[in-house]
Amino acid sequence: MTQDDHDALPVNPTLAVRTDAPPEDQPAEQGDAPADLAERPASGAPTPSGEGLNAAQVSALLGGSEEQAETTRALESAEGQNPDTES
Repeated sequence: MTQDDHDALPVNPTLAVRTDAPPEDQPAEQGDAPADLAERPASGAPTPSGEGLNAAQVSALLGGSEEQAETTRALESAEGQNPDTES
């Protein structure tokens, strides 16, 4: 089948070239702060300390042990994954 075998697409008579310029972009601006902002309680979220977690803290959060970590590394290696770069 060649390009000439296809039927011509119908022309939409309602399409027209834009003659007017598009409106100028008016970006949104930040509004004023709420009036009761000073009286609102703090969120209670702790501020980040900027320090990372050590291995024991990560294990405590994830619930993992060294034995589980070694098992996971062995399984990833057996599956052909690099346990240091892939998860």
